[in-house]
Amino acid sequence: RDAVIKQWYQRRVRVSVLFCYSMVSNVKLPIKVTVAVAVIVFLLKLFHDSVGWLFFSGLSGKNPFAADCRSPRKPYELNHKKRDAVIKQSFTSGKVNGQQFDAVVVGSGIGGLTVAAILAKVGKKVLVLEQHDQAGGCCHTFIDKNYEFDVGIHYIGEMEDGRYNRIVVDQLTDGQLEWAPLMNPFDRVTIGLGDEMREYPIYYGLDRFASELKQRFPESEHNAIDKYCQLIKEMAKMPKAITGVLKLMPLPLTKFLLKLGLFKEALDKCQETTESVIRGLTSNKDLQTVFTYCWGDYGTEPKHSSFRTHAGLISHFAGGGGFYPVGGASEIALNIIPVIERSGGMVLVNAKVDKIVVGASGKVEGVQVAQKSNSVFIPCPTVVSAVGVLNTGKSLLDQAVVQSSSYFSTIAKADQVHAGIGALNVFLGLNKSAEELNLAPQNTWAFCDGNACMSGTESDYFTQDNANDAADQEIPLMFISFPCTKDPNWNKRPERQEKSTVAIVTFANWKWFESWDDKPLKRRGDDYDRAKKLIGQQMIDQTCRLYPQIEDCIDYVDIGTPVTNNHYINSTKGEIYGLDHNVTRFSAENSAALRPETDIPGLWMSGQDVLMCGFTGALFGGVLTSAAMLKRDLFSDIWKLRSAYKPPQKKE
Repeated sequence: RDAVIKQWYQRRVRVSVLFCYSMVSNVKLPIKVTVAVAVIVFLLKLFHDSVGWLFFSGLSGKNPFAADCRSPRKPYELNHKKRDAVIKQSFTSGKVNGQQFDAVVVGSGIGGLTVAAILAKVGKKVLVLEQHDQAGGCCHTFIDKNYEFDVGIHYIGEMEDGRYNRIVVDQLTDGQLEWAPLMNPFDRVTIGLGDEMREYPIYYGLDRFASELKQRFPESEHNAIDKYCQLIKEMAKMPKAITGVLKLMPLPLTKFLLKLGLFKEALDKCQETTESVIRGLTSNKDLQTVFTYCWGDYGTEPKHSSFRTHAGLISHFAGGGGFYPVGGASEIALNIIPVIERSGGMVLVNAKVDKIVVGASGKVEGVQVAQKSNSVFIPCPTVVSAVGVLNTGKSLLDQAVVQSSSYFSTIAKADQVHAGIGALNVFLGLNKSAEELNLAPQNTWAFCDGNACMSGTESDYFTQDNANDAADQEIPLMFISFPCTKDPNWNKRPERQEKSTVAIVTFANWKWFESWDDKPLKRRGDDYDRAKKLIGQQMIDQTCRLYPQIEDCIDYVDIGTPVTNNHYINSTKGEIYGLDHNVTRFSAENSAALRPETDIPGLWMSGQDVLMCGFTGALFGGVLTSAAMLKRDLFSDIWKLRSAYKPPQKKE
C-alpha cells in the first residue's frame, strides 16, 4: 500500500510540475518560478508526511525550541576532576546493558552533540559514543604541564547576542556558554618575513575593511576593493535555504526540480572558483592575498574552492568579527552534555564503534563497540553517524551494505569528492604571561611571499616528496593564534598565571606521514619524530621572526601531524575539515546527495560533510539532520525565538 501511494505521489508531482512548466515555458523566468512554486507548495501541503513538513512545520511533531531555555550563568567549574566527570565518562558494558535508547550517535563533535541535544529536548533518550578519551571532537582541549590548548576552536563568527548562531548555541546549552569578542582587527595578514614583511589588518564591518585597505593600497586598486566588497554583499543576499531544501526533499523530487533548472542561477554561482573571481578583480599579489587569506579556514585553495563558499566565510566574520568561548573550547561539550542527560541520555568516551550493524532486512539494528576482550552490541533502530561520510562507508559498514547503498556508492563514485587536505599543528607553552609578551587576542595569517596564498598546494613546500625535504622550504601559509589571550578566564586558574600559549597550524601532504599511520601513538619511531620535528621547527622559526619576543620563552613544544589527527579525531588522511570543499563537492547533484537521510533505513548522517566544515557548518549540519529526523522545520522554530533577544547591533 505504501509503495503504491508513494508511486502515485511521485507521478502526481511530475505531472503537475511538468504541466505548470509547459504552460509558462514562453514567459519570463520570475513568472515560471512563481507558478511552479505555487504548485509545489500545494503538493507539499497535500503530502505533508513526505515533505510538506518543510514548509508547514506547525502541522509537525513536538517543537524542541518552543520556549527560550536560557538560565543565568552558573559559576564556572574550575576543578578539573569535576569537569572530567562530565566530559570524560568512560564507556563500560554495564552502563548500556539493558538500556533502551531512541537513538545512538557515533561521534561527539558539535555535529553529533547538536543532534543528540535536539532529540533530547523532545524527550528522546540518546546515547553518544566517542572513541577519544574526552567528548567534544574538534571542540576538545588538552592539558600538559599546566598548559591548555584548543585543538580546533580558534574563533567563531556571528556570536553576538541575537544572531542566529548564538540563538542555536544558547538553546543547546541552556544559555551557559558565554562568548568573548576578539579585538578589532580580529585577523592580521602578513606577507614576507624580516625587512620585506608587509602587514594588513583585517577589520570587521565591510565598510571599515574597505577603508583600511584603501589606506594601504594605491588608488588604482580602490575600485577592485569596492567590487570585492560588493560581491560579498551580493553573495550574502543569495537564498541560503536552497541548499537545505535540496538536502531535505525526497531525492527523486530534488533531482526532478534540478532538471527543471529552477535553482540554476543560484547553484551556478557555487561553481565559480575563488581564483577566477579574484584574478578578475586585480593582478596585485598582495591584494589577491588579502582577498583570499582565510581559505585555510575551510582548507581548499582558491584554485579549487567555490567563491560562494569563500564569500560566506567573509560574511560570517564581517558583522562582528571573531568570538571565543569563555573558559575555553571544552566548555562547549561541558554545557551540552547535561541537556542530553536530562532525558536519560549519556555521552560516553573510550567507546570506539567498529560497526554499524545492518540486519538481513536492510535496516539498522544497532552498533558494535570494540572492547579489549570482546565487542559490545548495543541494539537501536536509529543510528546517527557524525564521523564523516568516508569514515562511515569505509570503516563502519560492511562493504556489501555499502555496495548495495545508492547513498554511499554515489558519493564514492563522485568525481573529486574526497578527503580534504591534511593539517599539521604546533603547540607552544610560554613561561611568561601574554601581558608581558604583548600578545593580542587576534589571529595572524602568515604567508612567506605574495604568491603563497593563491598558489596553495602548488608551492615548493607542498610538492616535496617527503617531510625532510619539505622542511628545507619556507612554510608558505601559517595560522598563528594565542588562545590564552582570547579567554577572559585564563588567569582564574592559579597554575596558568605567568604562562601563555601559542597554536600554529599549516597544511601537510598526507604522503609524507602515511607510512606511520598504522603505528601506535607515541611509538612511531625515530624517523617519524625527526620528520615532524623538522617541519615543526621551521614553523616555530618563522613564527619567532614575526613574534621575536616569544623565542626565549618557549617552555613546552608539542607537534601533531596528519596521522595524529587520524588517531584523535578519526580522520582518514589527516584532514580536519572532512570532505574537500572544492566546487565539485558543492555541485547541485552532490549537494543533494550529501544529505542527512541515507537509503539505509535507520541510518542518518550529521556533521561537516552534511553541510559545511567548521564549528558553524557542523552545528547547522546537526540542525539539518535533526529537522529531517523529526520532520519539522527547526530553522523557523529557532528564528521565532529571536524576539526574546536584543537585536544585534550593526558594527562597522
